[in-house]
Amino acid sequence: MANRLVGLRSQLGRCFSTNGSLFQATTQKSHLSTSSSESTSKLVTPPISVFGIEGRYASALFSAASKQNKLDQIDADFQKLDRLLTQSKIIGDFFRNPGVTREQRMALIKELSLSDMTQITLETLIDNRREKKLIKFVSIMNRLMSANRGELLCRVITAKPLDGKLRSELDSVLKQFSKKDEKLSVEANVDPSIMGGMIVEIGDRYIDMSIASKIKAYTEILTSNV
Repeated sequence: MANRLVGLRSQLGRCFSTNGSLFQATTQKSHLSTSSSESTSKLVTPPISVFGIEGRYASALFSAASKQNKLDQIDADFQKLDRLLTQSKIIGDFFRNPGVTREQRMALIKELSLSDMTQITLETLIDNRREKKLIKFVSIMNRLMSANRGELLCRVITAKPLDGKLRSELDSVLKQFSKKDEKLSVEANVDPSIMGGMIVEIGDRYIDMSIASKIKAYTEILTSNV
């Protein structure tokens, strides 16, 4: 087991290095097995397309978990991380704050009791100085796992809780974005700072209809004309 984890760390290091590429990593010899004769196969294609640095992390982790039949563990890990980040902005700020040391971030990750594969991936992210990408990475991983379950993940943020009628109307509208064989999974959160309106994130779409964003836009227009 120890050899497999050391090998996983080595492979992730190659996948996520600043100058490396996933293509190069997939053509190198696999260290995920104790057998020295086993070669790395191609990455397992994720159920949806993801982009950017966070997408590279997510695609590689999804592939590694698929090959080791550990998608259920990864799914549970990232649902847990998503709940923590949603419920407490302090944790997100902890990873973004440049004053927090690498050792402090590593210590927090260990306290979260995540699976070895997830822990190693997050440690690799920090070692490569990508900690500011963590929140987006967690979001993308949850989108991947939802798609893998045949679900379309949708997050809705409002200034006040939605009542039953509004929630029902919203669900009806959001269902129009899902495919016939997809189950819509709606997560509703409250954030008074948006002041009114709502923010909707569904799949790879992000729609900001909040009053706060409108005020910001109008303020920028006014100040640019002064």
